[in-house]
Amino acid sequence: MMVQKIALMTALLLAASYECHAKPQRLICYYTNWSHARTNEHRYELEDIPGDLCTHVAYAFVGVDEATSRISSLKPEYDEDAGQNGFERFRDLKERFPHLRLIVSVGGWTHGGGAFSRMASSRAARLEFVTSVVTFLDRYRLDGLEIVWLWPGAPERDGKREDKDNFYYLVGDLRDAFRRAGKGWEVSVQVPVDRARIAVGYQQEWLCQAADYIHLAGYDLRGPWTGYADVHSVLRRRSHDVHYFATFNIEDGITSWLGKGCRADQLVLGLPLYGRSYVLKNATLATGPGAPAIGPGEQGPITNDPGLLGYFELCEMLKDHNWTYGWDEAAQAPYVYRANQWIGYESAESLTAKAQWVVGKGLGGIYAYTLDLDDYRGHCGETHGLLRSLHRELRNGSDVEVDFAIFREGGVV
Repeated sequence: MMVQKIALMTALLLAASYECHAKPQRLICYYTNWSHARTNEHRYELEDIPGDLCTHVAYAFVGVDEATSRISSLKPEYDEDAGQNGFERFRDLKERFPHLRLIVSVGGWTHGGGAFSRMASSRAARLEFVTSVVTFLDRYRLDGLEIVWLWPGAPERDGKREDKDNFYYLVGDLRDAFRRAGKGWEVSVQVPVDRARIAVGYQQEWLCQAADYIHLAGYDLRGPWTGYADVHSVLRRRSHDVHYFATFNIEDGITSWLGKGCRADQLVLGLPLYGRSYVLKNATLATGPGAPAIGPGEQGPITNDPGLLGYFELCEMLKDHNWTYGWDEAAQAPYVYRANQWIGYESAESLTAKAQWVVGKGLGGIYAYTLDLDDYRGHCGETHGLLRSLHRELRNGSDVEVDFAIFREGGVV
């Protein structure tokens, strides 16, 4: 009888252990369908994706056709035309990396919110969109869809009050259609940590029930538009975070979604592979996070976006060592400054710290935004160095040794 009890206990414990290991934390890698247009070695192609470091790859972005309410290419000359065939090459990643799950992201910043708002406001239009998504996923043998609607309910993004409910209806319609299809497709939604945005556009309790995964954008929480220099992926509140910014950080954002019914393993945190630059208002008076700034700083020679530096650009700049380094402990992020130039960014150290926090919270994983901004050619170290730091930490966090008392010496009597 004792042997039978031990055998049963062993089976139950091993089953529980297997269940834990059967749901490893995700590392979603974002591929942008415009980075291929760079020149020479700076081109980032689908074939450059390090699939061995990712559990999922997201193709960013496709859009909503305003005339038909269907999913559509935003760059058909790359996505669909012969010679490029972006969608088909994306699908073919599974031939090299059979473990990968592939998702397509619809929306994004330049897409705007108006097309989403109009499509989601009508049940007929929503179902037209859902039907087109089912056809798209089936055609390219993909595994899911991410909605990146920035932001429902925001009037400056062509939103309206009804978006808050209509967004939930859209997610619910997608979920129902995916379940009917029976192919294991997932619907995920990208959401802010900004509580003001959440209040206007997101039915949190309902979305936690309707979506398979909630992707929280943990980047661009600060920027040149705020009027002061700061790191932009802020883990916790700092002393200078007041009023609107008091809860505008990763920790408070995660707490908000957990408090509305989301499971911890349903939440995936987005972390950036780029920095934000500023021009200090008076570099002789203030140089720390929160120092007054008058606008965006240096832009990258390749990205050409004022106030933004890909890590592959920044790490080259830092090689001259003529910068003063700083570390924001609460934000868990580094910054550098020289003369009136100030840059807040992410490093292997900061991403490792944030990944440890994700593991400790039992969250569903991390999405890395975006692959083409990392040091993907390895000019400053190993290729895809920032992504590798995330991969190592998530992998280590899931390698939990099974140590049951009944197997220890003296544990069985």
